[in-house]
Amino acid sequence: MPKYLGKCPPLREADLYTGCPFNCVYCIAKQRHSAEIRPAGREQELIMSPVSDIPLYLSPWTDPYPPCEEKQFRTGSLVRHLSRTGQPFYVITRSLLVRRDIDVIRNSDRAFVAISLNTLDEDITELLEPNAPGAGERADMIEELAGIAGLRTVVRVDPILPGITDGDKLLELLQWVLRIKPFAIGVETLRIDTFIASRLRNVLPEESFYRMMEYYSPPGDIPIHPALEWRLDLFRRIASLFEKTDVRACFCRATVPEQITPWDCRGGY
Repeated sequence: MPKYLGKCPPLREADLYTGCPFNCVYCIAKQRHSAEIRPAGREQELIMSPVSDIPLYLSPWTDPYPPCEEKQFRTGSLVRHLSRTGQPFYVITRSLLVRRDIDVIRNSDRAFVAISLNTLDEDITELLEPNAPGAGERADMIEELAGIAGLRTVVRVDPILPGITDGDKLLELLQWVLRIKPFAIGVETLRIDTFIASRLRNVLPEESFYRMMEYYSPPGDIPIHPALEWRLDLFRRIASLFEKTDVRACFCRATVPEQITPWDCRGGY
């Protein structure tokens, strides 16, 4: 189900596992994760479903490549089926295990692989994404994938944390993206509710936490983005950096009052 009904481009979504191994502090899905990471059993359902031209998004609430995927092979089985049948699909992950399936994804002319990386600062990724591969490991993999002909590699700068991963740190990341020239860059800002805010408060230095919260209205039960004016200015500045390049800059159309670029948030089908 699309995040914003009636506003997102048509897509299908599937989580092949429950839970997530990376334990990102800002995770929007943390409260719905199970304690045990195990197969959700959806890959056979999808393999047996009729062939579709609606893109399949792997995965909206979990990572499609947890460590157990090496043995379970649920994601591997499904992407092979999708590639073989010519169906469009989009994989988003923080896991280095995606390398195993790159030749399969590359063989499909309707597939995208997106790697989440919101900073090159190892200290920040260690603090906020404690069980995920480090910033350097993911950056090395992205650079490797961006160099593979025919592979649509997307860098997911998601989420940007106001006052923490914006400013000079964001500019450093964007300049690196411009240098390696992936297919696209997808950008989004952190959404918070009271639960996420409490988790961030527990790990961030007090000064950093309160600096970040200055960009938000008081959080409640529904996750909210930072101030719209700040987001629009940020998105426009990012878009201008990529305007005259071959790298697509992509933003969520559903949460801003104007279209920033021609591309949707997942790279542009």
